[in-house]
Amino acid sequence: MDFISNQEAQNQEMLKAIGIKAVEELFLDIPKSLMHEKPTVDDGLSEFEGIQLMRSKAKKNSFADFDNYLGAGAYEHHVPALVSSVCSKAQFLTAYTPYQPEVSQGMLQLIFEFQSAICALTGMDVSNASLYDGASACAESLLMALRINKDRNKVIIAENLHPHYLAVIKQYLCSHQTKIELIPMLDSGALDFEHFKSMIDDQTAAVLVQYPNFFGGIDDIAPVLKNAKEYDALTIVVANPMVYGLYKNAKEIDADIAVGDCQPFGIALQFGGPYVGYMACKEELVRQLPGRIVGETVDTIGKRGFVLTLQAREQHIRREKATSNICTNQALAALASLTGILWYGKEGVKKLALTNYQRAAYLKTELAKILGINVSSQEDFFNEFVVQFDRSIDEVIHIFHEHKIEPGLPLKTYFPKFDRHLLVAVTETKSLDNLNRYLEVARSLF
Repeated sequence: MDFISNQEAQNQEMLKAIGIKAVEELFLDIPKSLMHEKPTVDDGLSEFEGIQLMRSKAKKNSFADFDNYLGAGAYEHHVPALVSSVCSKAQFLTAYTPYQPEVSQGMLQLIFEFQSAICALTGMDVSNASLYDGASACAESLLMALRINKDRNKVIIAENLHPHYLAVIKQYLCSHQTKIELIPMLDSGALDFEHFKSMIDDQTAAVLVQYPNFFGGIDDIAPVLKNAKEYDALTIVVANPMVYGLYKNAKEIDADIAVGDCQPFGIALQFGGPYVGYMACKEELVRQLPGRIVGETVDTIGKRGFVLTLQAREQHIRREKATSNICTNQALAALASLTGILWYGKEGVKKLALTNYQRAAYLKTELAKILGINVSSQEDFFNEFVVQFDRSIDEVIHIFHEHKIEPGLPLKTYFPKFDRHLLVAVTETKSLDNLNRYLEVARSLF
C-alpha cells in the first residue's frame, strides 16, 4: 500500500489520543504569516496528472534548453555517471546513522574516506563526518570558536561572504549575545584590510573570510589571518573545495578551521539541495569539532575496522557538554562528493580546477574588450567574476533569455549598489562555442 487515506473518524480518534481538538494546534509555533490557507476543495488532479505536474516543475531545475552561467554557491558541474551508480546501491541508499559500528562497517568506511579526502584537499589535520551545507558549516565553525575562546563574545566576518551564509550565521548566533562585525569591502568587492586592522581586538573570538569571495575574487587574506593570530583569534576560511586544486589550501594559508560546501564535487544542482558541508581543523582543536569523527582500527583478530572515535552529539553525551545537535545523516551526499573527488583523483582535481579557471578567464578577458561592459578588477579569481553593463540589467537578462542563455546572477538582489552587475560563473561544462555565443549576444547589446 502506497499510503493510508484516513477518514474523519480516524482523524478524530488520533486527535483525542494526543489530547488536542484540531491538527492546527500542532503548528501553533509557526507564524501565521507563513501558513497557507487549508484547501477546501480537491485539486482535481488524478495520480497521472499529478506526476506530470511534478515533472514539469522538475524541469525548472534543468538548463537543457539554456546555457547556464549562474553560480553563487551552486554550480553546474559534470557529475560522473559513477556517482549515481554508487549512491543508488541499496546498502548506501537505505542506510542510516551508524549507531552500531559492528553492523555499519560499510557506512563507517565511506565516512572515514570522506574525512580523509577533505583533509587531503584542505591540508588540515582532521575532518568531521560532514555537515548539512556550507552555510551551516560556517555557523558551526563560529560556535566552535566561541566554545574555545569562551571568554570572548565578538566575531569578525568578511562583508563579501555569501549573503545566504551570513544570514544563517546571524540566525545561529542571535541567541548567544555574540557581537558580529563585518570587514567592509571596497567597490571592487575585495576586502578593506586597512579597516580590518582597526576592528580586531582581544575580545575577538574568530575571524571568518571566504576564499574565493562571493564575487569570485581571491582576496589576499594572509595578512588578515596573520593579524588575527596576533590577538589569539581563531581563523576560519570558507572555500569552494575545488579552488584548492589551483590555489593554496587552508593549511598553506595558515587557517585554523576550514569549512565549505562539497556541491562542486559530485552533487547536481537539484533545486539547491541537499548538499553537504565540510569542516576540518588543526588537531589541537579536535575536541570542539561538532558532529562526529570516524576512526580506523583493528579488531581482536587484527582485521581492519572502523569506529565512531569522537561522538560529541547531544544524544551521545550529556546535553550541556555536546558540541552540536547535528543528527541527520549526510552520508549519502558525502558519498556522492567522495565518489566525484576519487573519480578525478589527485591530478584530475588540479586539471579540473585549471580548466574552470581558464574558461572563466577567457570569457572575462573577451567581455572586457566590449565597449559598454566593465569586468571585475580583481586579478586573482576562480570560477566566477562580476560584469557591469552600461544599460538596465533587466533588459540585459531579457535579451540573453531570448537567445536561450541564463547570463548570470543579478547582484542587485543582494547588494542594491550593484544595480547593473551580473555575477557570471563559468565551469568545465562550457565549451568554446558556448562562450563565443555568450560573447556574441553581449556584443549585440551595444
